[in-house]
Amino acid sequence: MIRFSSILFFSFILLTSCSHNRFLKTMGLFLGQEIAIPSGLDAIKMGKDCFMTNCPQTPIKMIVWFDSLSCTSCASSTMYEWNNIVIDADSMSQWFSIVFLFSPRKKDSYVVNAILKGSKCEYPIFMDAKGNFIKQNPHLPQNQQLHTFLLDKNNKVVLVGSPLHNPPLWELYKSTIQKMIENDGIFPEQ
Repeated sequence: MIRFSSILFFSFILLTSCSHNRFLKTMGLFLGQEIAIPSGLDAIKMGKDCFMTNCPQTPIKMIVWFDSLSCTSCASSTMYEWNNIVIDADSMSQWFSIVFLFSPRKKDSYVVNAILKGSKCEYPIFMDAKGNFIKQNPHLPQNQQLHTFLLDKNNKVVLVGSPLHNPPLWELYKSTIQKMIENDGIFPEQ
């Protein structure tokens, strides 16, 4: 029995180690990739549809992407959780913006749209009902932990991960953004 438990324990360690290594490899491959941001997306702000021809044109952007595989209705109902980060980011608004992008399944579009309109967020939330974001970026990782990322002025991925419930990661985002501001929107080579 002890031998079986030991084998089971070491198998679990090996599997989680392989999974972690695969995650790190995926993240490493994603860093430096160029991201295309589609134009003509629908936007919702303060509970109303608004016409915006493009996403914000700041040199540095954090993309927070909710794809069709994630629970987009769950995510849309908790957008208020981002308020503190959005407020904190406003001090860098000349250089930096957060782009919230939803790519819901067709069957979920109406519900997500209704929830977002009810949330009355003071920042624009973009809807990609046609799935153009994923079509233009087939290299996007499937792992939802990698669906929040920082782009430099050339739309290249510089940092990956959601700072929402991770204050140290938000501090890393802010220091990285500051370095990029000092380097004309590009992350300086080390």
